[in-house]
Amino acid sequence: MPGGGEEETEETSTTLSKDKRENSMRTFTWRELSRLNSRHNAHVAYRGKVYDVSGFVARHPGGVDQILLGAGHDITKVFESYHKEEIVNVLEKFYVGELVDNEMPVFPKTSEFYITLKKRVDNYFKSNNIDPKVDYWMFVRYAAFLTLTFTSWYCLILFHTSWVLGLFFSVMWGFSSALVAMTCMHDSSHFAVTHKPWVWKLVGSVHDFYNGASIHVWRYQHVLGHHPFTNIDGADPDIVTAAAEAPDIRRIKLNQHWLPRYFYQHIYIPILYCFLGIKTRLQDFHILFTLRNSNIRLNPPTTTQWLVILCGKMTHLTIRFIIPYQFMPLTSLLLYNGIAEMAVSYWLALIFQTSHVISEVEWPK
Repeated sequence: MPGGGEEETEETSTTLSKDKRENSMRTFTWRELSRLNSRHNAHVAYRGKVYDVSGFVARHPGGVDQILLGAGHDITKVFESYHKEEIVNVLEKFYVGELVDNEMPVFPKTSEFYITLKKRVDNYFKSNNIDPKVDYWMFVRYAAFLTLTFTSWYCLILFHTSWVLGLFFSVMWGFSSALVAMTCMHDSSHFAVTHKPWVWKLVGSVHDFYNGASIHVWRYQHVLGHHPFTNIDGADPDIVTAAAEAPDIRRIKLNQHWLPRYFYQHIYIPILYCFLGIKTRLQDFHILFTLRNSNIRLNPPTTTQWLVILCGKMTHLTIRFIIPYQFMPLTSLLLYNGIAEMAVSYWLALIFQTSHVISEVEWPK
């Protein structure tokens, strides 16, 4: 029958067209993907497929910075954490090929338990009319911690001649600086401060301009490193140590070679943890010029990001040293800064390390 033959021809044509499209699809190695990381040539990988999202960057509802953070990377775990399940359909419009190898560990398909749990959490917020990104009490906390920080700093300058008050306000200055890091810096690194990118950028810039450490570097370490690969050796930058066969200053993992000095690490490591802040600020430069933090690759910072980083470092030095030096002798300045530095570093180190290396944690393979 003519109708039947025509139908068969159309079906055959559609199949051939589909086969032709699939055969023309490109394959990518992770190294090739890694070079496609700019705003005008942004590719991402998800579940073994590669997508060219260059034309979507400016239209990304979450903002430009979020999507460029993942450009040139496999974004599977981050995408599934930040998006609803059905949003993957948007990605399909930008499909351009297949990823043939992997830079980082690959996880099985998301379980039904996780999907159900995520939906129930979303439903909880919806049914209770709660916006998970807008809680005005968090701005009260930000303001309170920043006020405490600058009040401690001001009082330290004002009462620097009193050793008792000087020591007290130094510790308070360090302690409140840690609170700022654990709120302003942490929340903005997850893009969790309202739905407006300029707001979380402003809040996150406190980490650069006050704490003197780069929010850009931290975001890669925390969002692309720690959260997708928690406690996975060789992937989570928060637990990086020297290679298994090489000696490290501390032993936190079973696969590290044991040395007699580790008998005493409970004595000397807490002292070294007091210099975490200094290490972090200096390490920023190494990471930014090598574009690598352990196994986590960074995309090159934009001009604006470089300005924030460099101006942030200079502003931090001004607050910490140049202004106080106008009112107190160098010896007092160095002493009080050292105490504040130890307070903030030790506080943050305790939070980070007890989250990773206490006996109860698991070490996924």
